Amino acid sequence: MEQTLTFNPRPEQFSRVTDAVHKAKNIMVITGAGISAESGLQTFRGEGGWWRSRNPEELATLKAFKADPKFVWEWYEYRREMTAKAEPNAAHRTLSWLESKGKRVFILTQNVDDLHERAGSHEIVHIHGSIWHVTCMKDGTTSEDRRVPLPQLPPVCTCGGILRPAIVWFDEGLPSTDVSRINKYLEGFKIDIVLVIGTYVTFEYIRDWALRAKESGALLIEINPDETTLSPYADISLRGKAGEVLASVQTHLYSL
Repeated sequence: MEQTLTFNPRPEQFSRVTDAVHKAKNIMVITGAGISAESGLQTFRGEGGWWRSRNPEELATLKAFKADPKFVWEWYEYRREMTAKAEPNAAHRTLSWLESKGKRVFILTQNVDDLHERAGSHEIVHIHGSIWHVTCMKDGTTSEDRRVPLPQLPPVCTCGGILRPAIVWFDEGLPSTDVSRINKYLEGFKIDIVLVIGTYVTFEYIRDWALRAKESGALLIEINPDETTLSPYADISLRGKAGEVLASVQTHLYSL
């Protein structure tokens, strides 16, 4: 069956985007769950998203984990299984392709999956952590663990402590090293474009980073099927799925 495309931009709008991407040397990218939806990973706030049917307080807080680590780990184990099966889609691949063409592509992702890395991108900040990392509740050490399934839930560290997902939960602060890395990038480099892809921008700090890039002179381009909290500030909003939009951009750039 032929796929129905949802992306149908105004020609002058799309031309402005492709021209800007073609000329850009430094591109900042902010991604959310929507960029991985086309790879089969469920979103959080969109149609059918996790938080439409579950309370984040039950699954994504340190308080919930301490109360019932096995229950929280069962959810993360399911997500690890889904992530292991997923493959990068056209959106991830286009961002990697732009990097291969000599552009700097700095990716700030809210996603805990590794699809950007598997697509071939290199400069990535996982502001909310990684599904493939665990932290010991006893000694605080963090390590990679890609076993699927895990041998037991909750998993246990060699020191005897319970391991938790190395994810930033709703009742926790952002990792200072990652925040510092983002700030240094925003303050130290001329950004030509900021692409905000597949996120409703519900976190104030995400909106602030996008707007800081715009205030420094970057063209703010939003890619999302729906209106978001960032839409009133975007220079251009492309309404469509991330993979369809970015694949169209890449196809156009091939012809230049």
